[in-house]
Amino acid sequence: MTKKESDKDKLRIIAKYTSAAFQMAAIIVLGALGGKYIDSYLESDFKVWTLVLTIVAAVVALYYFIKDISK
Repeated sequence: MTKKESDKDKLRIIAKYTSAAFQMAAIIVLGALGGKYIDSYLESDFKVWTLVLTIVAAVVALYYFIKDISK
């Protein structure tokens, strides 16, 4: 393996983890914003939908992260 091939492999690994991190962040943020929107629409005092959708989004993000990384 040449140095050039080794550098390409390193860049692929970095790109893989970076894209997975951005995907996780986007899923969690969208879940939190969706929950916040529902809570404001329902005018609830306790932000239950924000909490629930953020937790669900975190679980979904972890699922996709594990699925992507295990390839």
